[in-house]
Amino acid sequence: MTKIDDHIQSFDNHQRDKRIKKYLNLFLALVISSSLYIAYIIRYTNASNKITQYSSGISYETYHYGLLKCEEIKRIKPDNNQIQDRRRNPRFVPGTKDILFKNARILDGIGHDFLGDILLKNGIISEITNIDENDIKKNDINVTDDTVMIDLKKKFVTPGLIDMHSHAGLLSWPFLRATNDINEETDPLTPFVRVKDALNPSDPAIRIISSGGVTTSLIIPGSGNLMGGEGHVIKMRNVSTLSVVDMGINYGIDPSEEKEWRWLKMACGENPKKVYALQDRIPTTRLGEGWLFRKKFQEARDHFKRQNDWCDSASKLSSNNNVQLDSPFPEDLQYDSLMALFRGDARLNIHCYETNDLEAIINHSLEFNFTITALHHALDAYRIPDIIKRANSQITIATFSDNWGYKKEAFQASTRSPKILADAGIPVALKSDHPVINAQHLAFEAAKAHHYGLDEKLSIASITSVPAKALGLNHRIGQISIGYDADLVVWDSHPLSLGATPLEVYIDGIPQFGTPNSVLSGKSKCSKGSSAQNEPVKEKGNERTASSVVINNIGKIFVDKDTILEPNNNSSVKDENISMIIKDGLVECIGNCAISNHNSSEMIDLNGGYVLPGIVAIGASLGLIEIDLEPSTTDGFVPIINHPDSVDQVMKAIDGLKFGGKHLDVAYKAGVLSSITSPLSFGLIKGISVAFKTGSHTVLDEESIIESETALHVQIGTLFKNAYIPSVSSQIGLLRRTLLKAVFKPTKRNIYSKVANGLVPLAAHTDSKDEIASLIRLKQLVKRHGGDLRLVIIGGAEAHLIADQISKNNVSVVLSPSRPVPSLWTAKNVLTGSPITNTTGIEILVKHKVKVAIGVDNSAWTRNLVWDAGWAVTNSKGLLDEKDAVALISWNLEEIFNLNRKKLNNQGLNKGNIANFVAYDGNPFDLHTKVKLVAGGGRKDILIDPIQD
Repeated sequence: MTKIDDHIQSFDNHQRDKRIKKYLNLFLALVISSSLYIAYIIRYTNASNKITQYSSGISYETYHYGLLKCEEIKRIKPDNNQIQDRRRNPRFVPGTKDILFKNARILDGIGHDFLGDILLKNGIISEITNIDENDIKKNDINVTDDTVMIDLKKKFVTPGLIDMHSHAGLLSWPFLRATNDINEETDPLTPFVRVKDALNPSDPAIRIISSGGVTTSLIIPGSGNLMGGEGHVIKMRNVSTLSVVDMGINYGIDPSEEKEWRWLKMACGENPKKVYALQDRIPTTRLGEGWLFRKKFQEARDHFKRQNDWCDSASKLSSNNNVQLDSPFPEDLQYDSLMALFRGDARLNIHCYETNDLEAIINHSLEFNFTITALHHALDAYRIPDIIKRANSQITIATFSDNWGYKKEAFQASTRSPKILADAGIPVALKSDHPVINAQHLAFEAAKAHHYGLDEKLSIASITSVPAKALGLNHRIGQISIGYDADLVVWDSHPLSLGATPLEVYIDGIPQFGTPNSVLSGKSKCSKGSSAQNEPVKEKGNERTASSVVINNIGKIFVDKDTILEPNNNSSVKDENISMIIKDGLVECIGNCAISNHNSSEMIDLNGGYVLPGIVAIGASLGLIEIDLEPSTTDGFVPIINHPDSVDQVMKAIDGLKFGGKHLDVAYKAGVLSSITSPLSFGLIKGISVAFKTGSHTVLDEESIIESETALHVQIGTLFKNAYIPSVSSQIGLLRRTLLKAVFKPTKRNIYSKVANGLVPLAAHTDSKDEIASLIRLKQLVKRHGGDLRLVIIGGAEAHLIADQISKNNVSVVLSPSRPVPSLWTAKNVLTGSPITNTTGIEILVKHKVKVAIGVDNSAWTRNLVWDAGWAVTNSKGLLDEKDAVALISWNLEEIFNLNRKKLNNQGLNKGNIANFVAYDGNPFDLHTKVKLVAGGGRKDILIDPIQD
């Protein structure tokens, strides 16, 4: 029993010890817990210290930041379309005077056209009053004593124009390496870079662009990358702070009242392929583009889901104040802009051309559930309206009116595209892609689209209300309505008429160019037929040919520089009817013709239209290039000549001519019946140009070549420096040695001898006044040594600065382009015209009696030469007339390059000549007029009702 008792006693002692230890542990735990609790109470009731750790994960501060991000994500953003009774423009500058426009012809941007008064107050359009046809006001606008009152006398007023695709400030004028910030081409996927971090507010282009009536621009990265980055919408008004933020459309807005949009830029197709093929990295094909797009969108969507999951989990824990997530809110700056896209806070603008590219990007948007706002360029969009409508929202097509052909994906463009898209219910915006097109002339894009069939109201909307809506800003810009920003343009003529120019531009109610009120209240610019008309575009199928025609009811015939026929203006015309008879390609009669004997010929009633001699083009590469970026479609570039003895290396353009291409066909149908084309080169000596008829079949055609050695072309300037000739002075020096050698040792077959002795012109391509001056010195030097240099300047942007010397030395100038821009350091001093300058370069040259003509440096715009000439006349303030306009694109060029009637093989408008002319159904210097008939240009048949496709 004792052992048993001992065991029992031992067990009891053990149990007692365990109980004691248990109670002791419980006691200790209670003490520790109490201490921690007391420490917690003390710590978190102290307002000066709120950092804590609920768990071993993240700080309360980090967790709270995540909760705020979730609140921001879930917060319902303002709907700008619901904003009414807007009374505040955050960009208003205190001290800006109220302005009352009286008797304005208002084109409001949303389809209305009426006479009325407009009050600008506090940076917004404060009141609008309609006026009936009898000028009896329905209501008067009450104004203060210091309100500026301007009677516009029925001048046209539009909203400020909106350019939704521009690179102004990223690729500044003049072009310099230091200011080229258009593409971050180190990776094809850079959605995270931002324009507002790079934009140059001092780009001279900003003021020049605004002088054309553009008051708002979307500045976006270029198209080198698939995902190019985030754009920035700015008002085209310089601010005193030089702040990019202050120029922004979102400056000063209240995000709780107005949604603060962001704008993204992406691109597909040829451009990213080309950039990264040079780097030998993906994408080099559309296959690679598609993969990278989907890969990045998938990464972004995964990140999007992680954020949503975190917020959902945090929301479920919100009821328990003692519990939090142990990981931070998932945030990665590289996905920030894509998160804005997925959450509907950013508007996506995508550069795409081809049908397959357009469809691919729409498919990506459906797969990853994001919205495309606008497809830019999109020159193939007119071919696939049904595919565009498959998108999950309405897409705007931001396109060109007639820029085409520079690469394959732009080759199948159509001038009818805006009309086709509009007829399909797809919004169309016209944009510049500045500096591809000088955005100063954005209205001209809309005017050309109207010429090719787009309704007048839609044409105005394409540069006002349509882009405003696409940018998400149609609550404050893009139309003339009460409460909208005071962005207005007062025009000297209908904005869709040729050469229409702003008299004054108002941004946020501030006049930008200081135009005197007397000018705004003065007489309107008037030109025959200048009002825009909505004539339907010709559909395919109307175009036809004939061997003989009778043209009746002609309003005016420009026979040559000495003869113009028009009713009641020529003694040889005995009645009101001027007519022409063309028989088997020859001019049988012109003037007062007996047309009753020609019933077998097709009768063309011109209804007062004009007849012009065939237009001559120079500057474009017609016949040598079909698609600029496709070497297999071009003649190629000639070797660089770096020695005066390299006579045999001077190439002739005639040897590389290719006829029948699309560029030649388009030019021919526009009445451009002759072209002066020089070889392609990056060096000083371009080669020998050829003058030929654009409608010819081959160089073997009878009379297809007008002059096989038209001129020797040279290129002077920094753009043509190379390893062999590294300076401009080297270029001039080589030219001097070459020409002087040709004077001292003349050789009949030597092209330099022909040039030095005046048998062939020297056509020098340059813009700088100083380079032109050096060439004039060279001409004088050659003359002192017995030569005779016939110098022609092609380009001539700064020629007006030495117009007196150009005239004195009998130098001719071919302005190319006719409206130059300060894109080069050596061409900074161009005159951009009203309202910035009171005159233009062409006017100064004409006043100094310089022989002037107009060239074209873009093959796509060769068909616009007659408009370029008309533009020069319209804005010359009476200095030039219609005859001068014709001279700029026909007989002046024939005289400059000695393409006399003998060399033209007796073509022209005189009786017995080979017919070579273009006839219009109205005044060709008005944009609503269309080509009715083309005769000559190397073709035997006469083309009637040609269609510009």
